[in-house]
Amino acid sequence: MFLPLINRQNIFTKVFGFVQDMVDTEKFLSLPSSIWQPIDNRWKLSKIVLIGEYIKYRTFNGANKALPVLASSLVNAGFSRVVQLDLERPDLTIDHVLYEVRNADLVIFAGCLATQWQEIDEHSKKVFTELKKFSRENVPILVGGYATKSVEDIARITPWITAFCDGEGEESIVEIAHAVAKGTFHRNMKYLPGLCFINQDREFYRLASDYSQRNKFHHSIAPRVDNFDDIDQNLGLIHIPQIHNMDIFKTQDGRQLKTAQMFTQRVCYWGCDCCNQSQENNHIVRLSEISFRKQLRQLKQRGYEAIYLDVDTFTAHEMAANREAEILKQEGFLWGSNTRVDKIDYEQMCYLVEHNCVYMFFGVEHILPEVSLANHKFNGSIQSQIKQAFDYPIKIKKAFQDMNQAGLPSSYFLIFGLPKAKLNQDKTEIIGYEPTTLEDDLSAIRFGLEECHPDFLNFNILRFMPGSFAADTPGDCSYSCVRPSGEQPITAGYFLQRAVQYYGYPQSPTHGVYRLCESVGRYQPITTAINPQRVYDTICYAMQLINAKIDAGGKPTKLFIDRDLLALGLVSQDEQGRYAIAPLEDFARI
Repeated sequence: MFLPLINRQNIFTKVFGFVQDMVDTEKFLSLPSSIWQPIDNRWKLSKIVLIGEYIKYRTFNGANKALPVLASSLVNAGFSRVVQLDLERPDLTIDHVLYEVRNADLVIFAGCLATQWQEIDEHSKKVFTELKKFSRENVPILVGGYATKSVEDIARITPWITAFCDGEGEESIVEIAHAVAKGTFHRNMKYLPGLCFINQDREFYRLASDYSQRNKFHHSIAPRVDNFDDIDQNLGLIHIPQIHNMDIFKTQDGRQLKTAQMFTQRVCYWGCDCCNQSQENNHIVRLSEISFRKQLRQLKQRGYEAIYLDVDTFTAHEMAANREAEILKQEGFLWGSNTRVDKIDYEQMCYLVEHNCVYMFFGVEHILPEVSLANHKFNGSIQSQIKQAFDYPIKIKKAFQDMNQAGLPSSYFLIFGLPKAKLNQDKTEIIGYEPTTLEDDLSAIRFGLEECHPDFLNFNILRFMPGSFAADTPGDCSYSCVRPSGEQPITAGYFLQRAVQYYGYPQSPTHGVYRLCESVGRYQPITTAINPQRVYDTICYAMQLINAKIDAGGKPTKLFIDRDLLALGLVSQDEQGRYAIAPLEDFARI
């Protein structure tokens, strides 16, 4: 009953190379015996298409992990026809997607970012139009990922998108797929976890697992995943060297190492306001050692040599982090990750280096205590936060000195245009907020290059990402003094041109020079504290310090720069690592 269908799909996969992953007969037959119970489960052959959007402007490499992770969840539940279409692949176009969705039962744009709404909007409408040609307009089209935060305004002007999946999807996607296969999806949408949508009464409906969260739209509404050991994080992933490889992972002779991404923990202890990953829950869930080792061995068999652990704070648990480092070395990988400067010490750095760690990213954000306070960088009472904020620069300097001594390459990351707190004379109470200045940002750069000596330096402009307190909090908060919407929240619609025009949202100014800061592009709400000249002056100052340091025989700190800007010759480096930059007016033309 099942084999002819599956065999036809295997033949199809061989003929059309753009189909990223479809479960083969052997894997399907190896599924738990419960799938073959007397209940007719032919519905599990429903075709599910997972689409990954491309990132238009890119500073950092990396993979869309949502596609293989969700595919693995579906396969584990017995769904055998799961297709992954990652539009980052050079051999894939939207035409391939449109061909694949013609006989699909469920279409999901997965792992989407708010910055991708222009592409999601265009492509989702094309998918709906294609389905309509074949009288399949009832096929659900869903959007998942951080793009679904504060999405009501977009939902009201995109009737072709059936619903939005808000939160972790490993469990909710299975329930959604079950409902689609049974033919009950549209009838039971309001009961499905994580879905929000415009209902028949033109009301925006969202069901939170905790009723008290209904009005706190920075919280996800899908249930948290407390065990992801059975998820194959790279199931069917087709490696794209120019997108997935990271130049921090190279041999001594400069050969690029094939790089994979994994996560070994979920959630973050802290609640930084500018981050949309730390407001959900502070209970960290970890991947088991058995599952971690198994997946590493599978990657090794596929020729991978380096691993980037894409977690929020790798060293949140010292013993667990050290154990994972041991496993990575035992399985023969070079690796890197992220952590906080106040959650790692010299002894642990040495231990990580001993176990093949070759890179550690620090989200410094800024060095001014007043900025850390406005950003809620630290937990505890106001008095405790003030003390931690004034101790922070000392910890930053010590951490980077230790990194250099331990031989662990480091990255110093800053955000421009943040707000800062105004303190009373005794520095015991916050009495207001104001924007940071150019000099504030220059002092943070000077501190980094002269006191910390990082291997890498990268910048961002404060972007208001829905799902963060910085974007979501209404009223007079610490961010209202730099938010383009003032006291009004920033919603997903600010990232979509149609929505900006439809609702009359204030729009941040656009300039090509902003792409020097983590590829900030058009229709991205950014801080009102900056302007093109300020960004250009800031970058020039950093380059002058780097060049002077090189001339004096110091370390050649490397800037992370959008590859398109390098290709256009707007930024260049000589053999010694000194930087040159084109005039500001040249950036206005891109």
